[in-house]
Amino acid sequence: MRHGAKNVIGRLGTAMVLSVGLAGCSTSGTVGAAGKPSGAAKASSASIAGGQPGKTQSSAAATVPPPPTPTPEPDTTVTKDEAAKVLKDYEAANNAANASADTAAIAKLESGALLANDQASYLYALGAGGDRLKQIKQPFSLTNPTFYISRSTAYPRGFFATVQSVQSGTANTSWLLHFVQGATGAPWLADSQVVLTSGKQWPEFAVGADGLLDDNAVQRDKLAMNPLDLVSADRTMLADDNAGQPASPFLNDEVTASEQRWIHSEGDSVAPATVALTVTTDLEPTPLTLPLKSGGELVVWGSRLSLRISQPGHTFPFTDQGWAKLAGRDSFSDGFTVDAVFSAAAVDPADKAAKIEKLAQSGGVVALR
Repeated sequence: MRHGAKNVIGRLGTAMVLSVGLAGCSTSGTVGAAGKPSGAAKASSASIAGGQPGKTQSSAAATVPPPPTPTPEPDTTVTKDEAAKVLKDYEAANNAANASADTAAIAKLESGALLANDQASYLYALGAGGDRLKQIKQPFSLTNPTFYISRSTAYPRGFFATVQSVQSGTANTSWLLHFVQGATGAPWLADSQVVLTSGKQWPEFAVGADGLLDDNAVQRDKLAMNPLDLVSADRTMLADDNAGQPASPFLNDEVTASEQRWIHSEGDSVAPATVALTVTTDLEPTPLTLPLKSGGELVVWGSRLSLRISQPGHTFPFTDQGWAKLAGRDSFSDGFTVDAVFSAAAVDPADKAAKIEKLAQSGGVVALR
């Protein structure tokens, strides 16, 4: 579990420093009403009055079987008590995994981009040792939770939670977590975590009178972009570095600026080597959405940024043992690739003319190859 807003990645030169933050379903349904039997055979009024057994009047009045009773839809909606227990258990098990930087233990709690980042954080800390390893083992607590749950009639089911992360030695941060359960009795896994940018607030989520997320509040015909198009546009924007420009659907917000700073700093640090950037969408999880009172949506997704660094005949040594541990070797010859995974959350407004703003992020380097 990452405590900080993101991994702050240092330069990839001969001396490379990684400042890694501490590791830290849609769900709907109704219950149908049972039908009532009809068309039953009638006994004669005389027989009933006389206390005699009723008789079938004629073949024309034969009994008609009642219509089948509708099968109620299953209700697998997560309760707030269930969600609170999942969060509490996750905090305890995550702290236990952090205490030994146990990559296998954290894999029982997380999946997707979140797991990739936390396992990379463990490996780096084990290699770097010292204060880095000490910090990653520092216990944290998740306070002031608010749960956001959708109605569910099937598995997988899940829920969101906003929390405050409190840990000695670091500033408190606000997280949005998503948990998912794949089947009855299956373990709950955290598959997404983003950290709110300093100075920002979470938007008001649309919650109905029943306490569940109200997807009907989203004005889908007015959204600036549908979620899949938004994720694709973000990938293009990062590659073109055009956030804030008239042709870009994205604002040049702090989240986007931090991603671009990382890309450019890595290129500068290995000059005169050439650097080629590839951005792909990380589909674990697929884009998640929460309805907003404003009629828009909050979209949460992950992207994989790969930097291919090349310089024929050159050896790239890792003097930082954290990097060496993550790479599984002390150097690369001719070139290597840095893979980073970033998760982000952005407001998709109910306004075709508005631009997309990213509010939250987490992530960092997950592999050197």
